[in-house]
Amino acid sequence: MSRNPDELARLSEAEARRLVRLYIEAEREILLQLDRAMARGNDLKHLRDLLENVQAVLEDLLAGNRQWCEEAVPRVYIEGAKFADEMVGKAAGGFGAIHQQAVQVLAENTFDRLESVRQVIGRQVEDVYRRYALETTKQSIIGYKTWKQVASEYRDTLRAQGITGFRDRRGREWNMKTYSETVARTTTMEAHLAGTENRLLEHNIDLVIISAHARSCELCAPWQGRVVSLTGKTPGYPTMDRAREEGLFHPNCRHTFSAYLPEFAA
Repeated sequence: MSRNPDELARLSEAEARRLVRLYIEAEREILLQLDRAMARGNDLKHLRDLLENVQAVLEDLLAGNRQWCEEAVPRVYIEGAKFADEMVGKAAGGFGAIHQQAVQVLAENTFDRLESVRQVIGRQVEDVYRRYALETTKQSIIGYKTWKQVASEYRDTLRAQGITGFRDRRGREWNMKTYSETVARTTTMEAHLAGTENRLLEHNIDLVIISAHARSCELCAPWQGRVVSLTGKTPGYPTMDRAREEGLFHPNCRHTFSAYLPEFAA
């Protein structure tokens, strides 16, 4: 079956949604565990029970992360390579050490990014419950609110705002859904493009043309429809490295590229 960039983009999107579902379900379960713990009171025993239950959720998420990285990244990479074969009209062979190494690096980098966030979430759950326990103690001492009133307020806030929000080193705000969505989309597109690029180079094809679509962002718009050199070895064309340095293929970018074959160009 013939592939095109749009079909590969849809495959990437489908794989991204699969990872996002894991995080949505994990966040829902964590909120449920917090809600139950707060409804029972501010005893430290409930905190220990909560942390054990949340740790079990995070362990399941760890396994899900690993499985997704081991399945989705190779699948999309291979489809990208097959797309390159079809553009050229012949297969370049199997998937040797170079391809396997590329897939491994992509998968491990993605797993590390997901794992760092998983650890942050675990710490935040403990911090939230400890703040809740301190607040209920304080309100009980001054006689202003009962622990049930404090618990009700905390639970309402968590339902509205969530528990998994965090800020990255650049100061950007994320939650489990938005972060996993960005990582998944970026990773699958990277795998697709890497598979296509590495296979085209095996076919000794250096020139590619960047896709074009409506409502492109300011970073990508200057590169739409342009021909670039993958290696920089073809005189007269900008390099792929330069395109990336200027913002093309940024996180959540939907642009792709295809082989540019001058003999078939209009």
